[in-house]
Amino acid sequence: MALQTRAFLPLALGALLLLGGCNFGSSSSPKTPTGQVVATVGSREITRRELQVEMAGSNATTPAAQKAAERLALRRIVQRVILADAAKQQGLDKDPNFALLDQRANESILAQLLESKMAASVPSPSPEEIQQYQQTNPNQFADRKIFDVDQIRISKPSDPQLAKKLEPFKTLDEIANYLNQNHIVFQRGPNVMDALSQSPALVKAVLALPPHEVFILSSANEVFANEITNTRVEPVTGETGSQYAQKVLKSQHTQDAILKQLNNIIAKANRSVRLAKEFEPPQAAAAKTPPANTSRSW
Repeated sequence: MALQTRAFLPLALGALLLLGGCNFGSSSSPKTPTGQVVATVGSREITRRELQVEMAGSNATTPAAQKAAERLALRRIVQRVILADAAKQQGLDKDPNFALLDQRANESILAQLLESKMAASVPSPSPEEIQQYQQTNPNQFADRKIFDVDQIRISKPSDPQLAKKLEPFKTLDEIANYLNQNHIVFQRGPNVMDALSQSPALVKAVLALPPHEVFILSSANEVFANEITNTRVEPVTGETGSQYAQKVLKSQHTQDAILKQLNNIIAKANRSVRLAKEFEPPQAAAAKTPPANTSRSW
């Protein structure tokens, strides 16, 4: 089971971090790293830049928390280097699959760097656009809605069609009965749905529902069945509202810009792509086979 193997490695490394934490940074090394070198593993030097890349996305709130995060990140690098060296000593870098896995990792990293570069070039929304967004979506700002809901939550359902199968049911009790009958584990209880963190289209759809109408929401790993029990209004205005609107718009603009640029790159490059016949889409394969006794002109 490949997925289980992939899942095991971070757990094993995490356990090593806990077990080996007290010995990390001991004075066994003959020379203490200085300057841009923050650690050494044998002759392998780990630089400050490497540590910064390892910590990309870390958001420590205090200097003490920042230093703790740096120590943990450095420990991850050190133990990864140690395990990689052990793998090489066993000849695993000569395994036929290593070159393919290495190539896949490099290509994935390059694709991520390309997306990051595209994202960095997207300008922030203008003050006028931010104001317009707030005015266009009052249910998230000036008249921000807070929905109290009775909710059924199903985590990681095995049936990808479960959300669709629940749609015909009219009440949460009916949904709970269906789940129990089919031995599907779920949790039920009160929850809160904040319009501020939802898409404007979803908020409008929820507000248009008749009283006590059940609605289904789903994500990659969860399915939620909801019934609104109460609706409150808690406005978000001023600088707080503007900052949130700016964040939403910047995210939308970034996603749109990245998608557009990636699609353009792929569309142009697709002209040079040739697939083996067995992997051609059915439509493309059919197009290459003209009907009998029919001439074709281009």
